[in-house]
Amino acid sequence: MNIIYNHKYIMYIFFNRMPPKKLSGAEFKKRRELRQGNDQKLGIRLHTWLTPSVLLNSEQSSSETQIHHFEDDNISSTAENSNDSCETQIDKNVSTSNSYPLNNPFTTFQDNFNQIEFSDPAKWPLITDKIRLEICEHGPKNIDFTNYDFPKANDGRHFNKKWFYKDFSNGEKVKRQWLIYSCSRDTIYCFPCILFSKGRLCSFSDPTVGYCDWKHLNPNLPNHENNDIHRRCYIEWKELEKRLKKGKTIDDDFQKMINLEKVKWTNIIKVVVDVILYCAKNNLALRGNSEVIGEQNSGKFLNTIELISHYNPIIADHISNIKLNKGTVSYFSPQIQNEIINLMGEKVRKNIIADITKTKYFSILFDCTPDTSHKEQMSQIIRYIEIKNGKCFIRESFIDFIITKEKTGQGLTNEIIDKLKSDGLDIKDCRGQGFDNGSNMAGCYNGVQAKISQINEWARFVPCAAHSLNLIGLHASETSISMVTFFGTVQRMFTYFSGSTGRWDKLMTALKITLKGHCDTRWSSKRRAITALCTHINDIYVLLQNISKDSSNNTETISGAKILLEQINVKFICLLHVWKDILVNIDKVNCSLQSKNISIDCANIMLKGLLTIMKQMRDTGIKNYVKISTNLAVKLEIEPNFPEKRKRKKKRMTSDLAEDGGQLLTPVEELEIEFKAVFDSIIVQLNWRYDRMTDIVSDFEFLSGNFLYNQLDDQIKKYVADLAIKYSIDLNGPELCLEMLHFKNQCKLFS
Repeated sequence: MNIIYNHKYIMYIFFNRMPPKKLSGAEFKKRRELRQGNDQKLGIRLHTWLTPSVLLNSEQSSSETQIHHFEDDNISSTAENSNDSCETQIDKNVSTSNSYPLNNPFTTFQDNFNQIEFSDPAKWPLITDKIRLEICEHGPKNIDFTNYDFPKANDGRHFNKKWFYKDFSNGEKVKRQWLIYSCSRDTIYCFPCILFSKGRLCSFSDPTVGYCDWKHLNPNLPNHENNDIHRRCYIEWKELEKRLKKGKTIDDDFQKMINLEKVKWTNIIKVVVDVILYCAKNNLALRGNSEVIGEQNSGKFLNTIELISHYNPIIADHISNIKLNKGTVSYFSPQIQNEIINLMGEKVRKNIIADITKTKYFSILFDCTPDTSHKEQMSQIIRYIEIKNGKCFIRESFIDFIITKEKTGQGLTNEIIDKLKSDGLDIKDCRGQGFDNGSNMAGCYNGVQAKISQINEWARFVPCAAHSLNLIGLHASETSISMVTFFGTVQRMFTYFSGSTGRWDKLMTALKITLKGHCDTRWSSKRRAITALCTHINDIYVLLQNISKDSSNNTETISGAKILLEQINVKFICLLHVWKDILVNIDKVNCSLQSKNISIDCANIMLKGLLTIMKQMRDTGIKNYVKISTNLAVKLEIEPNFPEKRKRKKKRMTSDLAEDGGQLLTPVEELEIEFKAVFDSIIVQLNWRYDRMTDIVSDFEFLSGNFLYNQLDDQIKKYVADLAIKYSIDLNGPELCLEMLHFKNQCKLFS
């Protein structure tokens, strides 16, 4: 019996644990079709249940009793008399939502209320309880229609802003607060009916349609205004608005929690934005090795947030919550930082572009240079005029960085034009272009300036004045071997003292000043280096002598001092004084050219003045400098005579008739020839590098009041005619001529 029982038990377990039998394909298909049919029937029933069945009958609306519109005072008194009933029914009113069909084209915005355009009902999302409360809290909003041109329909009719007011028989006008105009659809809506009606009763309450029958607006608008349904929705709106202001809604506690959360996150975002701005203004890196606030090496951003939390209880509570709950949203992550930086940068960029668009005309400045990641980066700067309080200001605003792989003029031109289009700027409105002196940018045939001039002939090219002046000085310093050697000695002297802390301390103890190094790209650094050395050459020479005689110094220090002492001779001192005067004059103009508010005529005057000074220095010669350097050499016990070069012996061929060494030049005469080559290089390059600037100044020079006052009328007419021909698309010659003649008379009054 036990064997039989165990056998039956095993068979029972075996058959009950076997997998179920798999259905056939036909059975699967049959069940799927049955399930889809049931779902379709349920969907139709649900759609029928949600579709509004109450429609506004036009005959009923036309037969409604005409009564005056309920105003705010009447609604307030009605609401105060029915506080008890309203408090019991407000839950019903608030929780009711419009019965839109399932295929409503509007998307639900969830809790992102910042995307709602409160002044345009056509763009409102599906009305939910939260959205209804948010819209009621903001109230109906219309834009300023003072200078707005309402679009015309096919029959030539359009909406008139007078309909925003209701006229009474006694002449009084009352504003229709409930009426909203949609600029995107050219339709009008009823604010309370959209929010509180139990369906799409009419076009006034349907955000998908709106009312636009301007021909029949006169009877239909008053009819809707006096309709019972409209009045009921209006009362519900005002009651809810009053409850929201007093905080007496059913969900008052919930609303208070929402408001507290709003205040909390608003304060947190403000602190985050302020810290990012602080780091950006001071050029500080935001991130560290750790992204957790409170840990070491978490970066300046998180450390600053932690510092603020010591004085801000909201931030302190937020940080405590983050540490307790690891999954809590913090808004301190690198992604949030980058998003806020991008948003702020985009906002600033849009404001700058808006200012440029207002002025219409602008000039472009582009320059390419490799960044730290070894990628070619092109910077975009727009120069324009800002008119503020009746005064004109020249603005140069940075717009963007552009990563480019182009090297040719045509490729760079295409990228520049595409970038201007993406910014909403038209290359046809460009009236000036400025680049560096590279051949791919400033080339007269295949450079960027030439390609843009082919597209827009009025975009006149002016090379960067400060960069051009740097190149002039750089080329002048390389005219001879003596000049190159001189600047090399100046740099070696700075390197000698700065290469050792001990030598630098001795320099500071003896002179109380610091020597300056120089570089080719910043010409002002050469002026600082030469001026510091020239002013204290006596003390530096004595210090080098003491270092070379001090046996406690190492061999490298002593040998370096002796080498520099050999380089300091009467010729070096003379070069030092001449170059100091040259660089001081160049640096003054160079700093002025980099000013933001300098105009092209002022820059041209400064360059002409610099040209005059260079010519005068060339004509004067170096006799005075030779005298100064000789006296100083005697004072320092240096050989006062200029070192002579060993005459190079030229191999004479047998066919040469006689040996003629020519006239031998003294060292002073050779030095004067070298300096004349320096001045000639500066003078020649000042003339041809700024010829384009001179041409532009000659076209607009007559617009200056002082210049205009001293000109005859016929001469003014000639200047105006020439300018109008060059800028025929912008200027009207006869009108400009009359304005200039009148302006000349005004100049007489203020002269």
